[in-house]
Amino acid sequence: MSLITHGHESRARARSGARGFSLIELMIALTLGLIVTGAVIATFVSVHSASKDTAAIGELADNGRIAIDILQETLRGAGYMACNSTMWGGQMVVKGGLGVNQSPLQQDFSEALAGYEAQYNGADTGPGSSITLSENPPGVTAQSDWTTSAGLGGTLDSTVISEGQMKNDAALPIQGSDAIAVHTTYPEVDPVYTTAASGASSVTVQSAAGLRQGETAIVSNCAQSVVDEIDDVSGDTVRFDQSLGQSFGAGSQVGVFDTIVFYIGTGRDGDGALYTFSSAGQPQFDTPPAELVPDVENMQILYGVDTNGSMAATEYVTADQVSAAEAGNPDCQPLPGSGPVDFNCVISIKIALLVASPPGAVPMPTQARTFDLLGTRVTAPIDTRMRQVFETTVSLRDTTN
Repeated sequence: MSLITHGHESRARARSGARGFSLIELMIALTLGLIVTGAVIATFVSVHSASKDTAAIGELADNGRIAIDILQETLRGAGYMACNSTMWGGQMVVKGGLGVNQSPLQQDFSEALAGYEAQYNGADTGPGSSITLSENPPGVTAQSDWTTSAGLGGTLDSTVISEGQMKNDAALPIQGSDAIAVHTTYPEVDPVYTTAASGASSVTVQSAAGLRQGETAIVSNCAQSVVDEIDDVSGDTVRFDQSLGQSFGAGSQVGVFDTIVFYIGTGRDGDGALYTFSSAGQPQFDTPPAELVPDVENMQILYGVDTNGSMAATEYVTADQVSAAEAGNPDCQPLPGSGPVDFNCVISIKIALLVASPPGAVPMPTQARTFDLLGTRVTAPIDTRMRQVFETTVSLRDTTN
């Protein structure tokens, strides 16, 4: 009997020990689970948001740095013509025929630069002005939306418009951003040296590699230079379209002339982008613009001008004011047959770029942000992009030597 009672009590205790959670215990467990889950989600959101911010900052910084580096490297070589330069005293002589059917920019062999000042609401976009940017800005085809010196035609060169139209208007310039062109020796072809005194229309070089028929070449003895079209390359002899007009002795250099254009146009994603195209030694631009850096929304440029022959920048002006600023400098007057020299008295250049991140980098602001680009007030669209201004001052080596 006692054994039966003991077995019954054991089974009762077993059933009592196997019971489930009480309602209170279950609610506590659920609450703790929700707290832990919420903490994990909050951590994930925070890490994801920080990762997006870091990626946006990194991409923005990379784009700004790359754009500035490219501009600096190219601008430093402005005016370099083989071993000579376009600066006053360089005596650049352009042979006849090169300017046929060419725009003012394509004929501009005697200047280091060609600058174009953007117009906005009928006025310059220089210091003290204001610009309001739009989302997905359209490209424009009005040359009068930019101004420059009379020697360059007074407005934006037609090639910038026509080259943009080569890509079905996808690379047209955007209103409100300045543009600039650099004249220099084509960096893809190393200058070669002459090995004997030149003939009337030909030179003998140690190697004609890289020199091609139809290219615009520079022959220079480092004191005088002649720009002419290559008519024929045969062995180590380079023959030109016309007589050089003077003898170039052994050791003179032969290089290829290049014009490199930079402007802000409509990018592949519909936003602003830094574009470039180059003549690459050809008399005409024959390649469409290339998008260098995306999400560059605005570019402002000021030119440091030597107004008194001191070989130092005495003031910074917009492109259309360069001619008037340097009018009193006798070193800035053209030599007979040399063409305009307005931009040869530019000692340095200040550039400011407004660069944006991809969308979604920051919360939607309640009002538009404004940025200072060399004294120009630029108002950005109200969107979720992060933005930053990148500035630099470039000294032009071949106008200060």
